[in-house]
Amino acid sequence: MSHRRRNGARVLRFLTAVVTLTLLLLLCSSCEDAPTSADYRFPLAEEHGIDADRLEQAYVSAARSDRVNSLLVERHGVLVAEAYFRGFRPDSLNTVWSVTKSFNSALIGIAIDQGFIESVDQPISDFLSPIVPDLDEEKGRITLRQLLTMSCGLPWIEEGLDSEYMDWIAADDQLMYVLNKSLIYTPGERFDYSDGAAHLASVVLSQAVGTSAHEFAREHLFDPLGVGRTEWWVDNQGYNFGGVGLGIRSRDMVKFGRLYLDGGTSNGRRIISSEWVDASTRPQIPTDPDDPDSSEYGYFWWIDGCSVHSCYRASGYSGQLIFVVPDLDLVAVVTSDWSGDRNRAIANWYNAYVLIAYEVLPAVR
Repeated sequence: MSHRRRNGARVLRFLTAVVTLTLLLLLCSSCEDAPTSADYRFPLAEEHGIDADRLEQAYVSAARSDRVNSLLVERHGVLVAEAYFRGFRPDSLNTVWSVTKSFNSALIGIAIDQGFIESVDQPISDFLSPIVPDLDEEKGRITLRQLLTMSCGLPWIEEGLDSEYMDWIAADDQLMYVLNKSLIYTPGERFDYSDGAAHLASVVLSQAVGTSAHEFAREHLFDPLGVGRTEWWVDNQGYNFGGVGLGIRSRDMVKFGRLYLDGGTSNGRRIISSEWVDASTRPQIPTDPDDPDSSEYGYFWWIDGCSVHSCYRASGYSGQLIFVVPDLDLVAVVTSDWSGDRNRAIANWYNAYVLIAYEVLPAVR
């Protein structure tokens, strides 16, 4: 599950003040064992146009947090800064929650590039009818584009006390849990963040390519990128969850962000078409048409301004983030602990966002 901000910028402005105060209190606290800038020296920072002192201070803030697990900064294709906290290591797998969606998007793009799927406008009935023979005709006309932009028309309660996430996870059949919902919106017209929609996309992918999303990813994304060990949860029918459940190393999250920043190539090898990268990371639908400051959404990627820069990001529950900042040629990754209640998770997410947007990015020239 990821934090969807229908009123993202407005809420962010409020919580930024809260988080900033928290950071100041942490910085002013006296503790003999508290890290200092001297504990985080990154000799490549200045070479790549990053103020080393300011970057080091961002890492001090991360170290003093009781939730941040890793913070990595890569510029011009070089991993400039990297640190792990609270027992995490470079080979630790992060449960990245809704960052999974952005990987799912990449796999769908690859499947289209390779001809397994005709286009984002292909209806889901082409893939689901063999396994759901009584699929409702109107629901069958939902397209992949409408799944990728969270506008499929099937209602979903993602957040708050009425969140249906746990009911869905506990269902006997996660696919039919989603398909048994009534269409209450015209598909394509309204953004409604949904792990259910993302899961439909994963099932469509598996049906299209004839194998699991994880196996397809290993062959066509992870291995070409040099990604190490991964894990990915499956539902009761054996399909990889489309919106959550990927376990991956922080360094490999950086590689994924760089893949998009480089237009779908890695080490001179084309992995995803540049057209898919461009379509995925440009605004496809507003998350809140009534709020001009709200984030926009691509194909399972968030698009908005972070600090004074335009960026796009993969975003996961409780502070799992891949920031891609094209005008700085920069990728930043933060992962966080996700235990605790939802209120704590919200605070973790905003702390992670502020750490990158208001501490790391201002250090970059």
